[in-house]
Amino acid sequence: MKRLIYLFIVLLAVYSCENDREKVEVRYQISNAYSPVDVKYKNADGNVVGETIIFESAEDSWQYSFEKERGEIVYLSARYSDSTSSVKLMIIIDGKVYKQGSSVNEPEKYITISGTIPY
Repeated sequence: MKRLIYLFIVLLAVYSCENDREKVEVRYQISNAYSPVDVKYKNADGNVVGETIIFESAEDSWQYSFEKERGEIVYLSARYSDSTSSVKLMIIIDGKVYKQGSSVNEPEKYITISGTIPY
């Protein structure tokens, strides 16, 4: 009986560890901008990447998707220069909004959202 209980505990521990490593879909999304936006984000490899995205209307959007393990850090930051522009940032995990932030008529100010992918 003790062996059966020990085996059950070991199997439960192995199952729990495997679930902790479960990958989720992460999507960064930027919208509501109508001028160039400087973007920095943590990519699938864990590196921080910077680029400029050209938005021509508020209907344009930018997305970047990848898979990552739970417990990993996600990071998205953006800044615009046009004093009449705006920007909306979202981090979406498995189809649900995890974090979001926005800015209207606040040029040269970085809007940053980040966090740890929940278990």
